[in-house]
Amino acid sequence: MGRRPSINRRRFGLGLSASAAAAVALSHGVFAQPTIEDWKQLAALSDEARKLGINVAQVSVPDDHAPAFKEIVRAIVDFIDDVDEPAVISGTNADAAKSLIKRAQALLNAINAREKQPRQKSEIENPASVPPALFSLGGLITPANAQTVDASKRYALYRDGYLDLFDTCKVKPENQGTVDWYVSKLTNAKYRAAYEKLEDDVCIPWYFIGLIHALEASFNFDAHLHNGDPLSRRTVQVPAGHPEKWNPPNDWQSSAKDALAYEKFTDHLDWNLARLLFRLETYNGFRSRELHNINSPYLWSFSNHYTKGKFIADNEWSSSAVSQQCGAAVMLKHLVGKNIVQLIV
Repeated sequence: MGRRPSINRRRFGLGLSASAAAAVALSHGVFAQPTIEDWKQLAALSDEARKLGINVAQVSVPDDHAPAFKEIVRAIVDFIDDVDEPAVISGTNADAAKSLIKRAQALLNAINAREKQPRQKSEIENPASVPPALFSLGGLITPANAQTVDASKRYALYRDGYLDLFDTCKVKPENQGTVDWYVSKLTNAKYRAAYEKLEDDVCIPWYFIGLIHALEASFNFDAHLHNGDPLSRRTVQVPAGHPEKWNPPNDWQSSAKDALAYEKFTDHLDWNLARLLFRLETYNGFRSRELHNINSPYLWSFSNHYTKGKFIADNEWSSSAVSQQCGAAVMLKHLVGKNIVQLIV
């Protein structure tokens, strides 16, 4: 394999020896791409902003192709960023600008919920109906025991594979522009400041938090980091009922702390590359790998390591569906390649 990334000892290098990681609930059950109506809503928001004198891009409703998730998400997130500027939200039209942001966030929530891969339930409803997986590993993990396998055993089985996949990961050319956009958001000063503030509180790398935020919420700060549900109430999807202590509306940071504590990710120092990828896959679950024998799109979508297959609803698998989200490992590889992030191997 090629040369591995170098170490960043700012905080997380010390743990090397230890490891030698309402609309939503209604829409998530149906897999659907964005519609022309979604684009019309965004176009109306854009027109309203421009009439208020806010400098946002003019949105045109596509008429020559089916609406694409990655296109509309980029447009909505960029719209929110353009409106959510200090000069705008503190100016004469502050209330109108805040209303635009909230409506755009609600639209983003709904669209994100229809696309993102739902998180794993606590048990597989009918293990006997799923073909056994991982024969190459001697059947050590099967559908029947997948929920009870010790994390250390899983990590030992997968560690070298993570390093091989990361080393050979290449972005598919047609997705390069979208990967660049994801990385631009991860490194956006406002976003990174939020992630770094959380990093200081929970001892988790800022980029790990950002990767989860990208996949669970499409960078929406009005959504729970747990699963992208709106912050207006406790979570409805898996894990449901979080945070247990919640008095909405509340802030993104508090909810994000709860999400990371729920996974027992806080206060670890062993954030080497394999452990980081293992924790990312843990966050969404191992079903793609262990039940359907493919690399998880949660990590590898948009790369040479993923073609198709994904969960489109709770325990509902589609072998033909293709993830429209950029995989976390693909974003991470880009961050490393740009020397924004340095990792222990």
